[in-house]
Amino acid sequence: MKYFLKLNVVSMLYGLMFFISLEMQVNYYRIVRLTEWEGQYFDILSLLVHGVGFVVATIALYKLTFKWIAHRRFVYWTTIFWLPYTALFIFIFASVYPITYQGDMPAPVQGLILFALFLFYPFYIGTLNMICYHSKSDDVQIK
Repeated sequence: MKYFLKLNVVSMLYGLMFFISLEMQVNYYRIVRLTEWEGQYFDILSLLVHGVGFVVATIALYKLTFKWIAHRRFVYWTTIFWLPYTALFIFIFASVYPITYQGDMPAPVQGLILFALFLFYPFYIGTLNMICYHSKSDDVQIK
């Protein structure tokens, strides 16, 4: 039961990471309008947040996965469990902050970008989990 809870916490963090990236992209026009920043300034800031956030989150999730759940094959279930958490975060955010101004609607091409992210993300999680799992099994064999 304790392992299942840790598995879900790690999956929730993967879902949160995807959710933040998704919401920054979908709410681009809303953020620019409310902050009154220029689009070019927000593009640079968004790139920095995505880049630094991706690196920091990858390192943090690697360490957490390695410490908590890397010693069993169930670690690969996080490639599926992140999806319900992301859907829950999206539902809560959309309920609390609905789009009321039509100018805040995302561009039509944004769906293609998010679809590509959605397809790539499980491979990212699986690769990170595979590295953690094999690193852990190598350490166990050495001892």
